Amino acid sequence: MYKILICDPLSESAISVLKDAPDVIFSLAPAQDEKELSKIIPEYNAVIIRSATQISKAIINSAENLKVIGRAGSGLDNIDTEYASKKGIKVLNTPGTNAPAVAELAIGFLFSLARSIPLADHSMKAGKWSKKEFVGIELNGKTLGLIGCGTIGKLVAQKASALGMEVLIYNRSEVELSGIDATQVDLKKLYLKSDFISLHLPLSSETTGFIGSDQFKLMKDNVRIVNTARGGIIDEESLLEALESGKVSAAAIDVYQDEPNFNKALASHLNVVATPHIGASSSESQERVGVLIVDQVL
Repeated sequence: MYKILICDPLSESAISVLKDAPDVIFSLAPAQDEKELSKIIPEYNAVIIRSATQISKAIINSAENLKVIGRAGSGLDNIDTEYASKKGIKVLNTPGTNAPAVAELAIGFLFSLARSIPLADHSMKAGKWSKKEFVGIELNGKTLGLIGCGTIGKLVAQKASALGMEVLIYNRSEVELSGIDATQVDLKKLYLKSDFISLHLPLSSETTGFIGSDQFKLMKDNVRIVNTARGGIIDEESLLEALESGKVSAAAIDVYQDEPNFNKALASHLNVVATPHIGASSSESQERVGVLIVDQVL
């Protein structure tokens, strides 16, 4: 009999698959910190997580019977994958399954930044009619720079192009752009030409602090920034400085360097649209990632 520990919420469909699986029992143990998880994990053969739970070296050392770590989602920055591999533990994830949801949020952010939708709504709820304060810009004819162009980046490129935007892409390797109206460029050109910049990179040692004060200096004045990728890719203090100086006219942020203890000064800035890491939080995405990771772990 195999024992599976579930540390983060899964869809009902995913739980149903587990209930019907032969030779398997599972337990739900949400919101476990490193100390708590290290105590209970020795008896389990597999653990399934999302983005909230951290699987550290200490936890892996305690997991004497662990065969599989399943991550419902694409990012693996909350798992010590190198140490898991050394211990012979298989790490699985579900890249691409949440791509439509994240791409749509990124596009929603573009509209929000262009037309100040959240601020205008807040003003109306406060009983104000501030029409003259919310003169926006059109996405049509503007240039969108995408940094990183995997599955999510390509979906954003397709949707942005359909809105009449010119799409520039920077990727470390050559990208197959068949059917996508976009141009691959170097980073310097992307910074110089883009009215909007959207990030679609994984978090790694190479991408931590990828955008800081030096990069903001290269960008167009009044650039608008979107980050639905990972916190830590943008240096948050540098972004705040760029917002205060007006170099960055507005930003939309779904991810933060320290979650859930997010940067309050950044999130509360009047020119920032902030959401609590909801990129993959559509009902359809939750169904896809949950069922897929359970199938893989089984």
